[in-house]
Amino acid sequence: MKNLYFALTEEFNAQGTIALLASGQAVVYYRLAMMSKDGDWVLRETPEACGRVLEVLARHGAGYRPGAPLDVRWLCGGWSSHFEFLDAEGRRIRCDFVTRPPRVDLAEMEICFGRPPREGSLPVVDLESLIRMKRTQRAKDYPVIGELARLLPPERELEFTTDPDRLLELAPLYAEGSKRPAVQTATKGGAREEVVVALAREADRLQQADRVWLAAYQDASFGYLQEFVRQRLGDLPLFQAHESLCRLAERLLPPNPFPEVDDAAPERG
Repeated sequence: MKNLYFALTEEFNAQGTIALLASGQAVVYYRLAMMSKDGDWVLRETPEACGRVLEVLARHGAGYRPGAPLDVRWLCGGWSSHFEFLDAEGRRIRCDFVTRPPRVDLAEMEICFGRPPREGSLPVVDLESLIRMKRTQRAKDYPVIGELARLLPPERELEFTTDPDRLLELAPLYAEGSKRPAVQTATKGGAREEVVVALAREADRLQQADRVWLAAYQDASFGYLQEFVRQRLGDLPLFQAHESLCRLAERLLPPNPFPEVDDAAPERG
């Protein structure tokens, strides 16, 4: 069965690379998972890219789900836009878009966009950026990070792996210059249990940072999302909904929940 999210990626990029496959479907693309229920993309931060995606989604009969408008005025502040439609077999297809993914520098995404995909491949975020995106509050993401890290060169795997045995194996060979606490624990002759504890502390710190980051967006969008639901904007045809959402966001959705950060993409955890 053809992966519809892969097919959508091809549609989005038919006129030039504007959308990089990300998150769960990127893990599928790297052959570390069989399936993922939603589609996520990092979008070029241009009005033209937003317009192209809206055109493709409209052809599929998509509607908005609660989220920001697909408009650079909000995407540049780290907001995300969400859509869904039913495919020919009646399956619910969900599509999510950001231009500034959490924990990834904007310059790194520009490198990804500028890298021409190999023949027969899809535009997809690079491994290290994908790993940073997966550093969420969900415990299930951390074993995935360990598997993604195995696809990196060993000196880079050491900086990202969540597997204590791999860390203990790699540290004696590649730890020079690493500031990662878990690596330092391993190089100082720490027992496996100490490395496990160091990795657990690291994961907890990352999870807590993600919670703080997400809470800021939830708090800033509370009134806006209430109106989204009350006005049933998800039931409107896509372009009509988009215009209504932009007007609503102009009143109720701050472009950036972190106004003190006005450069590229904040680390956000």
